[in-house]
Amino acid sequence: MPGYVCQAARALLNVSQAWLWQRAKVSRKTINDFENGLGSPKIALNLRLRRALEEAGAQFVCGEDVVGVVVYSSKSNTAQRSRSDRPRGA
Repeated sequence: MPGYVCQAARALLNVSQAWLWQRAKVSRKTINDFENGLGSPKIALNLRLRRALEEAGAQFVCGEDVVGVVVYSSKSNTAQRSRSDRPRGA
């Protein structure tokens, strides 16, 4: 999974980097560097990030010259993973 797909998955799930690093048990800098294409991510890192995002509802799509993400999520799950603690619309 390229870093930009990780970032897209987070955006679709409406979760922060902090949410992801806590669940994947990696540093915030590691996620930031990965999403910005800095360095060569190890397979283990890629698997940890992917697993955390998949558990939250992301489904990764891979094909010839194509990679992407689809998110299936209920409203109740999305509210629990929100980036902010304040109610929507406030």
